[in-house]
Amino acid sequence: MMLPSKLRDLRKKHGLSQKELAEKLMTTQAKVASWENGDSVPDISYIAKLAVLYDVPADYLLKDDKQEGQTIEPGEEMDRLNKKDADPKRLGRINSIYWTIVIAVYLLASIATGRWSTSWVLFILGGAIWLIGAGFHWINSTK
Repeated sequence: MMLPSKLRDLRKKHGLSQKELAEKLMTTQAKVASWENGDSVPDISYIAKLAVLYDVPADYLLKDDKQEGQTIEPGEEMDRLNKKDADPKRLGRINSIYWTIVIAVYLLASIATGRWSTSWVLFILGGAIWLIGAGFHWINSTK
């Protein structure tokens, strides 16, 4: 779906006239009409205001990724992104890559310094960083 159609559909869905929307955005009705007709494109500040007003991501307004005959609801795009972030296989691959890097840094530091016994601190540091990242992921997944 193209931006003009999305703007028109969202405005109607929220029961607003072009004039009411223009007042909320502190602009003119003619400008709103030109956005909906495809004659002009709202600048980024208006995109941000529209996203907040309609409670949709700005990406939803700006992307034209819909295939012919496919409908995408405003919340659907965010659901798709959240499912991608929560994919267990993807998280497992990320963890594997992370710990491979930590072990490689440990081995390189140990070889470079010749102190195998004191380089284990890198594992504690790596674990702490991993726990912080896992905590942020958990917090974001519960929103």
